[in-house]
Amino acid sequence: MKRLLLPMLLVGLVLLLLIPASIAQDDSPVVLTLFTTESDPPQLEALNDIIDAYHEMNPNVFVDVVVGTPATRGDRTRVLVTSGADAGIFELEPAFAKEWSAAGFLLPLDDVVDSIGGMDAYVPGSLFVNDGAVYGLPYATSVYGLWYRIDLLEEAGLEVPTNYDELIAVAEALTNSDEGVYGLSIPGSTNASVNFFSTMLWQNCVDYYTPDGELTFDSPEALQAVERWTALAAYAPPGFESWSWGDQITAFITGRAAMSVYAGRLGARMPDQAPQLEAVSDIAQLPWSYTDGSPYVTYGNWSRYAISANSANPEVAKDFLAFFLSGDQLAAYNATVPGHMVPPLDDVGNLIEGMDSEYMQNHSDWLDFFNANAQFINHPANNMGSVSGCEFTPQFGGPPWGGAIFSSGGVIDTMLQEIYLDVKSAEEAWNDAVAEMISIQEEWEAAQ
Repeated sequence: MKRLLLPMLLVGLVLLLLIPASIAQDDSPVVLTLFTTESDPPQLEALNDIIDAYHEMNPNVFVDVVVGTPATRGDRTRVLVTSGADAGIFELEPAFAKEWSAAGFLLPLDDVVDSIGGMDAYVPGSLFVNDGAVYGLPYATSVYGLWYRIDLLEEAGLEVPTNYDELIAVAEALTNSDEGVYGLSIPGSTNASVNFFSTMLWQNCVDYYTPDGELTFDSPEALQAVERWTALAAYAPPGFESWSWGDQITAFITGRAAMSVYAGRLGARMPDQAPQLEAVSDIAQLPWSYTDGSPYVTYGNWSRYAISANSANPEVAKDFLAFFLSGDQLAAYNATVPGHMVPPLDDVGNLIEGMDSEYMQNHSDWLDFFNANAQFINHPANNMGSVSGCEFTPQFGGPPWGGAIFSSGGVIDTMLQEIYLDVKSAEEAWNDAVAEMISIQEEWEAAQ
């Protein structure tokens, strides 16, 4: 039995019902909440199908599926988990993962991992582990690159940029404000801005911390990265200061941006939203480097589900999560956005490769790009100190004090906003950010 209380996808809230009987010990109803930001119609349709299949096997649980946005995900979940409420099953916000697990807000999921195939079945670093326990179960990662218009580059007699100096030159040449076309779209706010800026930092041999938690963002090289990143704003569309994740896609497929930073979702939306761009668009590695011998690093985050430690029905929640995030179910879910959702399990990847679709046939080169570059992904809150001495060695752990620094409205987001809006100079904003980062770390250490 299933009820759709609010089927309008763009409204942002979808309520679905499902029931597992094999889990319940009696006939009383069990109610779960599943919070997701994966809101493309095919994703919600696949989730609906998964819920239906689980419902057929288990007839007594009601699950409310709530759809939100990545920009507000952290705030929403933080309010629930820190208040002691039952936050249900939810996408784990990377910036707060370590803090929440250490505080006991998350349910350990080691038994779910064992039921799926054990730790060895997962891509290294895909599970969120803290103090030896699993608290976040992955469903996909995304690999980010530079989408660009082939036709606009050819008309201008330009090559695809491979470093920062070339990027600036191309962005300037392709900016035509009279026609409403701008060289490069970048997000100006939220954790999207933080994460994309971080790629500039890493590609130029700088990180926020060492693996041991020693601050490195206070270096002159970090300030240089801030200045060079914010200089790109001169070629971004007006209003970018308030842009978040989805605005990057909109800018490109509506023709406002000749280049845009994003993962596979941008390409997956083209056939329906901008089919005229399919043949004249492509993706390349992010060209941020301006330092000799710098490593290639891009942004990529393992999207994970967690369960509230205060769940009223933890065993039911874990059983559904094990069903959802494995086998044919996860393969069908990840295949809804080809290239954007790279699975954490080899057997799921093999299932997806065996699927046939017009998109996969037409854009196998894009899919190859994402698979080939998955080895270079990094995340500021999950991979502390991965870049050192111009070497990229992924570290699977983040600073436990990172929530206030890397979240939407956190230290780095605020620093960039202040520069974009001319509230402070780059150096002044960076100095203030460094001072606040030191204060946050010292306060955390004093509390231990």
